[in-house]
Amino acid sequence: MSRYRRAAGTALLVAAVLAVGGCGSDTEPSTAHSSAASDGETVTEPTAPADDEPDTDPASAEAVTEDDSSMEDFLAAAGVDDALLNQLGEVGDANNYGLGTDVETDLEDRRGLAVVRVTTCRNVAVGYRTWEGIRYSDEAGGATEDQAAAMADFLRTEFCPHVTPLKEAPLPRQTLGGPSEDDRGGRGLASPLTWWDGRYPRVSWSKACAAQTGMPIGDPVAYRLAKDEVVCATVPPAASLKKHLISLDVVFSSPVDEERAQKAALALLPSDATATEPTEGANPDWSYLDGGCLSTNFRTATMEGLMDGLGKDAEPWASALYYSDGSTEDGAVGDYTGKVKQVSLSTGADEPSASGELTC
Repeated sequence: MSRYRRAAGTALLVAAVLAVGGCGSDTEPSTAHSSAASDGETVTEPTAPADDEPDTDPASAEAVTEDDSSMEDFLAAAGVDDALLNQLGEVGDANNYGLGTDVETDLEDRRGLAVVRVTTCRNVAVGYRTWEGIRYSDEAGGATEDQAAAMADFLRTEFCPHVTPLKEAPLPRQTLGGPSEDDRGGRGLASPLTWWDGRYPRVSWSKACAAQTGMPIGDPVAYRLAKDEVVCATVPPAASLKKHLISLDVVFSSPVDEERAQKAALALLPSDATATEPTEGANPDWSYLDGGCLSTNFRTATMEGLMDGLGKDAEPWASALYYSDGSTEDGAVGDYTGKVKQVSLSTGADEPSASGELTC
């Protein structure tokens, strides 16, 4: 599946230094994360059943070149010192969240786990995820019930109380009134931040997006498109993407009908985009949630040119997933009802999983 998910963004930032090869993480259970271990070998996390396994991003090699100091800065800003880091590492080692059975992680290894778990804490704090979901996610990634419960209990009682909320950067001063298309024919998806900043007013991400789309690892941005409509996105870490938004979420203040949702999606795609027949999807087998979504692919030759210029997934397609309530790393929250609260818009086509089913 070619969707560039929020969970994949988390994995990209920490993968080069995240030597956590054990059972669970707060990214999608079906994602295999590769990382460089201290002895130079590659450690890969085991995966859940390959239902809805997302593609790795071609820019990942560049995205994961974050040095360890950036992780230290992230953890320091989150209030995680070395003592707390080592406590987390010890719990992780004891419950097979590390490099393997009876293998002790070092401080560098533990930073990767801590970065992911800071996001866990923040997601629960804003109501985007639940402790039940975290446990199920870790079990789907290979943890036993006891191991997942031990990690969740430590996070809830010892680790998360020390994690500070995400501090947003000040909103920039803007001069609006920019063109409806960027200089390569984009109208939002795959367009540069400079175009967005000249077209739509920025708003507080934490107020508009946190509970609906989850906490970012990278730099979050939010734009108001209409009184009841905002765009939530994270700036890709890969330098080759040149601060172009290659995935984003349109969030409505209350659910709208499908026609309005599709118009919102088309307004952020090149003008040559045409919708194909929509397909209903369901949550993957490993998800503890009962939920569904609606998927629509859009054929657009312009998108292929846009992505070719960024060196990523040069295909004449974009895709949209429509959710009546919302979506987390565990899948859709609730069944699809024909009303739409959130549209996840991505470059590339949305394809069925290996089982032939389309998953949310």
